[in-house]
Amino acid sequence: MAMLAAALSGATSGIALLSDFFEPFHHLLHQHELWIMAVSAGLVVLGAVLEVVARRQPHNHGFPWLFALSVVCFLANVAIIVAHRA
Repeated sequence: MAMLAAALSGATSGIALLSDFFEPFHHLLHQHELWIMAVSAGLVVLGAVLEVVARRQPHNHGFPWLFALSVVCFLANVAIIVAHRA
């Protein structure tokens, strides 16, 4: 139990120190989040265009897992930003 308590104490103090370290970066992201989302949306659209171009060729490419993951991550980021602003 003592080792578990020491580990948790170290983890919480480490998180507290890291939160102070990342706070300026966090504020910077908040100041530019709409631009970041616009660039991200552009990259997702570019990925969609490249996926369509690649699939025009008569080769079986299978399901585009990486592109689907990109879309899911983009939608998660949009949801997080919307929830953060509400």
